Amino acid sequence: MRRILAMLMAMALVAVPVSSWGAPTAYKNCAAMNKAFPNGVAQSAKFKNIGKSPIEKPKVDAKAYQANKKLDTDKDGIACERLKPANDSSAQPNPSNPADSGFAKIDKNSWRVAQAAVLNGIAAGTTIPVFNYQVGPQLDPSRLESRKVAMAAAAKLWSRWFSPVTVEAIYWSENDAAWAEDKLAKSWNYRANLQAVANGERGNCGSAGANGDPRVVSFHECVGSNLGNVPSSVQTTPHEYTHLFQNQHGGCALYDWYCEGGAAYFGSTIGNTNDTDGSKRLAQLRTWSGNLGANRALIAAGDKATVVRLLKEWQGGSHTRDAIAGSYFLGNLATEVLVAAKGVETWASFTVAMSTSNDFEANFKKHYGIGLAEFYEIVASYLVSQPEIFN
Repeated sequence: MRRILAMLMAMALVAVPVSSWGAPTAYKNCAAMNKAFPNGVAQSAKFKNIGKSPIEKPKVDAKAYQANKKLDTDKDGIACERLKPANDSSAQPNPSNPADSGFAKIDKNSWRVAQAAVLNGIAAGTTIPVFNYQVGPQLDPSRLESRKVAMAAAAKLWSRWFSPVTVEAIYWSENDAAWAEDKLAKSWNYRANLQAVANGERGNCGSAGANGDPRVVSFHECVGSNLGNVPSSVQTTPHEYTHLFQNQHGGCALYDWYCEGGAAYFGSTIGNTNDTDGSKRLAQLRTWSGNLGANRALIAAGDKATVVRLLKEWQGGSHTRDAIAGSYFLGNLATEVLVAAKGVETWASFTVAMSTSNDFEANFKKHYGIGLAEFYEIVASYLVSQPEIFN
């Protein structure tokens, strides 16, 4: 009898699956979950993504899903799904690629080519998320109309690669700092000393931030009472929306000129519409050239070596105050060169590639066909060919 019982116990142990020895892991966020399940987890094979962007095939694991159900923010039965890169462009409209003009054709007028590429990309976009606007009680909602238009344009531009179901947009004035901090703490666990920021900017508060949490697509922006529709303010909303796209793929953890410069370029181009003569572009660049500090005079005098040196310094994980501020100027122009040479599609595909590899330089060379050293020289020549920027 004992022998039979021992055999039954041994059979039972063999039949028990390994996963039943412990409860499924409950992950803190999607970033942690995607390390174990790169494409997310589905409750069953019948559940489909409700977003308009295609996703990679998730792992079907009912127990893992139940343990992490809180991470399924859109309630579609799939937790922490990962967007599929838009590799097949043959079935997509492609009006924003300027016929692959290439780096050899970059000259002082290439800003027009890049601008046309962005505007055509907006016209080709269709997807608009549901925008959940939360407006501070002391901010006049009518002041947001131009920003709402700019955000819709940014959403259209990136819709082929980034299509969230909803976007939370928190707008506040310098008189709503306490209200905004409360909203941020409750919505996506980001809290800064906003009152100090507002006080420091003295009514011209234009500070903003975009989150990197894939569960809640959200950003906030201060619209100061003295802040009109000047170039540096109307670019902020599409700037932050572009950051949301970059953050989805981890890009902003890498090179500052790409992160801040990319958002600054697309933000200012989208925000400053009807700029056929480039006067708004120049006004924006002149403002941001002040971020270069002592390097401004050197670059204005045509010193290309300083441009190359700064771009090299602002790569990797530097994230210094000077790197971030200066990237609004140099990174803006660098992005303009990239878009003029290879179009919006290549920049977006390069951004998406950050999801699978953090080797920035290898991804860059794969998408653009040249190395960073050669690219920096092109940017330097492009900048010094436009002395009017510093006039």
